[in-house]
Amino acid sequence: MAMSAPVSCSRCQEALTPTARFCPSCGKEQLPTGPTLVANTELGPAGPPGAPPGAGPWLPLPPMRLLPSTLLAGVYSLGNVIGEGGMGVVYRAHDTRRDRTVAIKCLHSNLTGDAEVRRRFVREARLLRAWSHPNVVAIYDFIEHEHLLAIIMECVDGLTLAQHLEKWRGRMPMKEVGTVFSGALLAMAAAHRHGIVHRDLKPDNILVAQAGGRLVPKIVDFGIAKILEGTTFTVSGAFLGTCRYMSPEQVQRPQFADHRSDIYSLGVTLYQLATGRVPFEDGNHFALMMAHVAKKPPPPSEHRPDLPPALERLILDALAKDPAARPQTCEEFLERLSAALSESAPADEPSAEPAPASLPAIVPESDGGELVLIPAGPFPMGAARRTVHLDAFYMDRTPVTNRQFRTFLEVTGYRPEDSSAGRFLAHWPRGEMPKELADHPVVFVSWFDAKAYAAWAGKRLPTEAQWEKAARGPDGRKYPWGRGEPTPTRANFGKQHRSTVSVGSFPEGVSPYGVHDLAGNVWEWCDDADDPSFYENGPTHNPHNTRRSDRPSYVMRGGAWMYGAQALRTYSRTSFKPHYRFAGGGFRCTRLPP
Repeated sequence: MAMSAPVSCSRCQEALTPTARFCPSCGKEQLPTGPTLVANTELGPAGPPGAPPGAGPWLPLPPMRLLPSTLLAGVYSLGNVIGEGGMGVVYRAHDTRRDRTVAIKCLHSNLTGDAEVRRRFVREARLLRAWSHPNVVAIYDFIEHEHLLAIIMECVDGLTLAQHLEKWRGRMPMKEVGTVFSGALLAMAAAHRHGIVHRDLKPDNILVAQAGGRLVPKIVDFGIAKILEGTTFTVSGAFLGTCRYMSPEQVQRPQFADHRSDIYSLGVTLYQLATGRVPFEDGNHFALMMAHVAKKPPPPSEHRPDLPPALERLILDALAKDPAARPQTCEEFLERLSAALSESAPADEPSAEPAPASLPAIVPESDGGELVLIPAGPFPMGAARRTVHLDAFYMDRTPVTNRQFRTFLEVTGYRPEDSSAGRFLAHWPRGEMPKELADHPVVFVSWFDAKAYAAWAGKRLPTEAQWEKAARGPDGRKYPWGRGEPTPTRANFGKQHRSTVSVGSFPEGVSPYGVHDLAGNVWEWCDDADDPSFYENGPTHNPHNTRRSDRPSYVMRGGAWMYGAQALRTYSRTSFKPHYRFAGGGFRCTRLPP
């Protein structure tokens, strides 16, 4: 049975009832939304008015937008618009024959009247429908009828790679770069073996989906550039985006561009993933194209100094003006990428590979502390409960104590020298740890002090997402123990003890994973620079805000002994400057599985 497509206002997109005549939000009168039929999915010329029976009703004028509930080919019931670009409009639709959700890309009507475009459309349609790859958006069907040229394809719920990179604020972790870009290279290697050249590779044409908590790239719009060659598309606003990724030979001799042109575009894309920007930027089409032909790209390390040297060499080789100087195949590109990332992989980034299922739940430490396993998987993050996936990690069962911190000082001789160093361990008279505070959480430590301890211990500060998952669990608890309001038996808060208490004093307040003191006692430093927008709308896989401003503040979580009950919520957060030290500020550490 056909699924009813959702109806929305044609002006403001507000959801409407099927019988609504006016939009309650903006007042616009709504046009009738009964089904409009288009004949069939046979490729080839469609008949004129008066065609034989079965050709379907004639649509006299090509609409700029097709209405929700429009029935294409008697099979595809249109829903709402999910995207629009320089070449066409993409609709979510329901395939009534196979009972599945699909995406339908309809080329703009100013293109479909071009006979050469229609000829190329038929040719590319036959080629692409016969080929598939796990990292390519699947093509199911094509429609050519009168004014309409449409591609029926897999509906991917995910962001474009450009949008995904924006969520990382241009600082995507290297291992995630490897995961996403390797999939794209595998897809293009297979395409090139089949003689298929994309010609318009760019982050806007790579979708990033989630599958089992892992990122899966999906390349879209194969064949579109070939279909539109030589049309007025080349003077549209969308062309500027394409120019940023265009190879020199596409500018000078487009008829001779081969698969190595795709490799150049992939080089530009990798440059952008690694640095957050493209090598050449200009608002003028011609100037941008000439830059690809004649200008030397700035080294990526100018924008990201920690870039592995081997990765920088690979990027610059892929951007060689001479196609013969680039990696000659995507297989070679992938081999060099894997080598560059494996040789220089930062130790504190989550692994792209799934953690073994046999990881121990508890890891004892020589100082008497314990690390608790937080398993891989999704959890609801923030007040809006957006789904975030984290790889497995270990977290200290309790905050770092005065006793543990004293050992660090004795072994390393660490002493801060910043302007606020006079407040360092201000609760230790004459620099000596009071015995009665040995098992209390250490306080009066800055973010830099906490980082120094973590590095000495072979650990790291938790990311904000790691801290929150450890506190609220996969079920998204309001407090570590559940939904019940805080009580004196669950946490140290509201100045009830007038100071810190020994760690682990509140077994009723333990988190779902067995982690103690994640509510009250002390605020705990996280590794993330504070950015509320990143927290609310950042990446959905191992988010970690490493983008530093001139005067950053760093996140603290968990509330403290002098704060009220509201600060104990698992999504409550605050931030301070990294040199700040106070009586309610401590920390704990994490470690990645071996």
